[in-house]
Amino acid sequence: MKEKVKRNFVGEKNLSRKAASFNLAKEVVESGNQESISKTAMAVRQLANFANEKYDLKNLVKLNAENMADFAEHLSERVENGEISRGHATNIISSLNSVFDYYYRDDLKISAKDFGINRGERFNNIDKSVSNETHDKFSDFLTEQYIEKGDIRYEALRLQIELQREAGLRFKESALFNGYELHRDGSLDIEKGTKGGQLRTLHATDSVKELVKYVKDFRKEYGLSKSLIPDQYDFKKWRDFAYNTVKTFNNENNASYNFHANRHSYAQQKYHNLTNTLPPVKSGYTKQDQIKYIAEKNNIGMEQAKELDYNARMQISEELGHHRLDVTNYYLGK
Repeated sequence: MKEKVKRNFVGEKNLSRKAASFNLAKEVVESGNQESISKTAMAVRQLANFANEKYDLKNLVKLNAENMADFAEHLSERVENGEISRGHATNIISSLNSVFDYYYRDDLKISAKDFGINRGERFNNIDKSVSNETHDKFSDFLTEQYIEKGDIRYEALRLQIELQREAGLRFKESALFNGYELHRDGSLDIEKGTKGGQLRTLHATDSVKELVKYVKDFRKEYGLSKSLIPDQYDFKKWRDFAYNTVKTFNNENNASYNFHANRHSYAQQKYHNLTNTLPPVKSGYTKQDQIKYIAEKNNIGMEQAKELDYNARMQISEELGHHRLDVTNYYLGK
């Protein structure tokens, strides 16, 4: 039996640098295969950049299991946003796990399957929404903090999560929201914080209109000049506050609330509104069985049901800012 040798994991190297990550990869990939070394170095750099940006960590030895779970969620979101493929995401995880194997850091290894980014059919039918109960509990938690501490940051964050849930906004989009995106005709233009600054226009429901009015009143009352982010904060510091707050809530309530899950909730509710049926991740039906379910529920033919499903998915894809039908599988199932 091979004896485990204690190896110095990472040390003080800045692994976001190409040379440092490449040297580490050469040590880890014992076969010396150049392609494997390059893939491992790339994966290490991605993790190092993430840790540096989110936690201000330049030494990966200080990472813990929770940090790696955040990184896995980050990869999952990139897959859903169409930035990387599932295969690319799983390759990153596999390469990092080989690094952790080498240094005997099993505590840092992550499972692509657990985070819904493994290859295979089942991935398309994982429900990643946040329940109304958990969402309301987090919303109440923020209100309590706001009242008890008199700290407006908690109310600003509460408004953010409501914008995410009611209008399907990304975290950054909701943070940079100021209320003037809503026009008299009921259209809602979202451009700040979007991918590539790409404008998309939504139709505001009555509940969204009411929410936007409150956002404007709140900003005016507390002198927030640009958005829901207090003036003394830049986006990075605000994001850190938000993620630390949700971390505290999850720890105190044994919950797993995350901001991006609100986009899943929005997509699923919109699908229900448009088709009068639950999406596959909630109905349990897939492919033709889902179409049959839509047909029976709406008393229409299979072709009409198929068209209804397609049109609903296309509308949801546009509203989420993806413009691709296949991306809806991540939110709705298929």
